[in-house]
Amino acid sequence: MIRTILHQLWNQRRQNGWIFLELLVVSFFLWTVIDPIYVLTANRAIDRGYNPEGLYVVNIGMYDATNGNFNPDMASDSMNLVAYHRIARIVREQPEVECWSISANQSFPNSNSWSGTQVFADTASLHKNEGYVHSQWYNFITLDGSNMLRTYGMKDVRTGDDIRLPEQTQGKVFISELLALRLFGTADAVGKKVYEDDEPSEVAGVFRDFKHRDYEQPYPLIVHMYDDMHGSPYMAWMYPFVIRLKPGVDESAFIQRFKQEVGSQLSIGNFYFESLKKFSDMSEAYAMASGVTNKLRLQYALTGFALLCIFLGMVGTFWIRSNARREEIGVMRSIGASQRCIVRQFLIEAWLLLTTAFVLVIPFLLYHAQTNGLYAVEMNRYFVPNPEYWQNRFGFHFSIVLIISYLILLIIALIGTYIPVVRAARTLPADALRNE
Repeated sequence: MIRTILHQLWNQRRQNGWIFLELLVVSFFLWTVIDPIYVLTANRAIDRGYNPEGLYVVNIGMYDATNGNFNPDMASDSMNLVAYHRIARIVREQPEVECWSISANQSFPNSNSWSGTQVFADTASLHKNEGYVHSQWYNFITLDGSNMLRTYGMKDVRTGDDIRLPEQTQGKVFISELLALRLFGTADAVGKKVYEDDEPSEVAGVFRDFKHRDYEQPYPLIVHMYDDMHGSPYMAWMYPFVIRLKPGVDESAFIQRFKQEVGSQLSIGNFYFESLKKFSDMSEAYAMASGVTNKLRLQYALTGFALLCIFLGMVGTFWIRSNARREEIGVMRSIGASQRCIVRQFLIEAWLLLTTAFVLVIPFLLYHAQTNGLYAVEMNRYFVPNPEYWQNRFGFHFSIVLIISYLILLIIALIGTYIPVVRAARTLPADALRNE
């Protein structure tokens, strides 16, 4: 049968030419639009390193001198500090709150801020300014039970348990597994020294890799702890609160109660309650603001358009071909060929057309991938891809997107072929021959 099909395809090479060219173009195009979808989806599937359920950010605003509610008697740094301590106490004492943190504005996932630093394993590298690991930087205030690591649900890389804060936090830091591996070659880094300047910091714990953005990969992370806040006109911007609700709390009721009852209590001095944001809502908002959501929507739309073109092309081609070959179909039916046999022959023809076109376009795809690079989400110039993730391995990444593209094209092409061929194969032999 294969020889007959190949002979048939060759004899109808002119009729097949335009659909073959379309298959070439769409095969190349589909790979390029599926590649970002694969990377973004694979990145999102990576463990966040924290538990976002029940996590909220309480943002505080501050009146300036141009606002009618501004109180100049409460504008000094010392009065701002007193007022902010009272606000912090009100937030943490809410009955629905299990744990809380005074985290810097760049120190929670999907925030609009990002801070980085250079971390060294020894002073020799520090003074030479080489051999460092560029790391993201989180910090929080260890005041009145404020504990960012417990609030976020960050886990010890060795035991998988909650991380405990040391009694003495001065001069100590926590680092992510990725940062530990790149600095020391091992995740067993507790007690080791790290340097950001001439003063060393002791590693108090190593936590599992942590994602700042849901659609990005974990970045080396170092977490600093401070004993207290500093009075400042920028306190509201510098020290938002992150709270985790107790299990079983009705979140809708909590949000309503907090905004109606607690919000007004947070208007102390020149500060006022600004917003209560859920971590999951912040993730969606950042994905939208950063263009990730629109990027995915565009890629899905382009994929759908390409597949629709292939579907209509295959339907049109094999509709014409099956009508033109009605006599052949009638003869095949008259000598005992079943509908299934006829349909199978046409499907194999479609498969051979698609596969030949796809194989021919692979060298061009490989050249495109090597020249322009595979799709990368990380825009940070210091980002070093982690080879443990499949999307960062060139060969595997390229092959996976290739297979996905081929399978999607094959399914659409076979469906587009099956519809007109089944119709033609159901024609009775006598009717097909009489019409001819």
